[in-house]
Amino acid sequence: MLSGYIVLAGVIAFLGVLTAILTITVMAIALLRPPRMTDGKAVWVLRRMSPGDLGLSFEEVHFNVRDEQNGQMLKIAGWWIPSAEAGGNCVVLLHGYADAKVGAIAWAPLWNAMHYNVLAIDLRAHGESGGIYSTAGFWERHDLCQLLDQLRAERPADTRRLVLFGVSLGTATAIATGALRDDLSALVLESPPADFSAAAMSHMDRLGAPGRFFQRMALLLAERIAHCRLADVRPVELLPRVHCPVLIISPDDDPMVSQAERTAMREALESRHRPGADGYWSVNTRHMLALHADPTEYDRRLGDFLNTVQEQKPK
Repeated sequence: MLSGYIVLAGVIAFLGVLTAILTITVMAIALLRPPRMTDGKAVWVLRRMSPGDLGLSFEEVHFNVRDEQNGQMLKIAGWWIPSAEAGGNCVVLLHGYADAKVGAIAWAPLWNAMHYNVLAIDLRAHGESGGIYSTAGFWERHDLCQLLDQLRAERPADTRRLVLFGVSLGTATAIATGALRDDLSALVLESPPADFSAAAMSHMDRLGAPGRFFQRMALLLAERIAHCRLADVRPVELLPRVHCPVLIISPDDDPMVSQAERTAMREALESRHRPGADGYWSVNTRHMLALHADPTEYDRRLGDFLNTVQEQKPK
């Protein structure tokens, strides 16, 4: 009888361990492979499919970059939205997690009105771009560096001043790229997390995922699967290494980014000791909704920042 109980306990323990392993694996894969934004989803959620639906002329473009993870070629899809009055100004729009360029173009009319050429791209593993895993800027920074080199080679007159505009996850890629390059004119960061791992765990909490042990194990497994180190691209640590001026637009009622993270990002920005060049705007709204909440003030603050940037000598 006793041996039967021992066997049963062993089976239950085995099943418990197996369930835990499967749960962690599913969570890790879900982090790395966000659902792609499809045309159908874009029409249903965003009520648009392209810049044309916003009254903007555009050209479909793509870039072939070398995937630094595996050495294979990786296609990055994009939309080029020209401005006849840009005078060499260009902004690259970087969308958030599980979004795509069709989401990022919500800001395209604003940039177009400020006389900027606009390039909206799908980051790897998003939208129409290639790639399997999203890595919070770790591999994306190398994709973007190659893309920017190609863009400048193909359109030198249109990209004399190059700005990166990132929202949410896109800010991590913008910062990681800005820390590698000295030819960018500015970064504009809306709703930036201080640390992707913390943001991911907050997101998992909202989805009702198992607790911190499972979440941390899932993050560790995700790093092993995608061959990346999320600690190497923590925005709060890389921000002081960015060479160009930075504007942070930080919603103060942001469920995706905690107050502690917002404070950490502001302190990291202030540690750069560039008060005449950098800017910080705390706006009373939620995640990625600053433009909707106060379009007039958004236009003014962004315009003032860009005017300062444009006074600099183009690269």
